[in-house]
Amino acid sequence: MHIFALTARLSNLRLAVIPQRFIPPTAVAWRNLHTTAQLSAEPLKKKKRLDPAILRMREERKKRKIEKGIRQLKKHAKKYKPIEEQEVAPKLQKELGLRHRALPVLNHETCQLREAMQRAWSIYCMRKHQNEAAMLEHIVATQEKALEMLKEASEDLYNAAIQTDNGLFPAQFKAIVSTPPIKDYEPPDGKYVDTTKKWRP
Repeated sequence: MHIFALTARLSNLRLAVIPQRFIPPTAVAWRNLHTTAQLSAEPLKKKKRLDPAILRMREERKKRKIEKGIRQLKKHAKKYKPIEEQEVAPKLQKELGLRHRALPVLNHETCQLREAMQRAWSIYCMRKHQNEAAMLEHIVATQEKALEMLKEASEDLYNAAIQTDNGLFPAQFKAIVSTPPIKDYEPPDGKYVDTTKKWRP
């Protein structure tokens, strides 16, 4: 009874896995094929051993080259562009010893006299500046006071007084503001030569 019931149940089930004996031989063969990643490399080469003396010589050569570059930078670091107007002629440089003048040695009394004269001149200039500033300040204050009194007396006279006087500086100048072109002028064809001197540090 139980055997017939189990057989009826199993007959209604579907097998999800196909048995190996039902797969054709070609399908099994293609399933076993697969690809691998491409390896673009070559076998490692054996490192050559160099003589320690050669390595030391290379390091010293690099060191000397770097030191030479540092010396060149120090040599041209503070070199400024020369100014022709401030350059001294070589002839004058050779005659520098002949042109050198020794200053006379001044005694104590002469130094004190010069200091007193310098002090007196400074005091004189200071007082002169103070007097001029006070005079200008007094003139401006007097002018403003006179204008205020004139404004109280007559408005028309005040407006006429503050107008600009063009007669104080009557000079006039008439000049050509633009040069007219020359009739039938043909400019010559020429070459432009740059004469600017170039300087290299």
